[in-house]
Amino acid sequence: MIDLDTGENIKTLYRFVEIRGGKRTEKFKTPDIKRALKFHKWYVARYKEGLLLEILPEKKVYDWKEKKVNFKYD
Repeated sequence: MIDLDTGENIKTLYRFVEIRGGKRTEKFKTPDIKRALKFHKWYVARYKEGLLLEILPEKKVYDWKEKKVNFKYD
């Protein structure tokens, strides 16, 4: 996957998730760890609670029908 802002390859995505009443809600997702930490600092200051940080590494998946490698994040 390529970042549209910088044009470089993304190897990891950082995602913040809120869990309330058994439901998961994605609050923020970015390839930049500094941006992710700034968002979390702002969120804690505003709402006085934290979020779950998920780190999603890039995985190569081979598509047998098209005979090519695709990338995905779990």
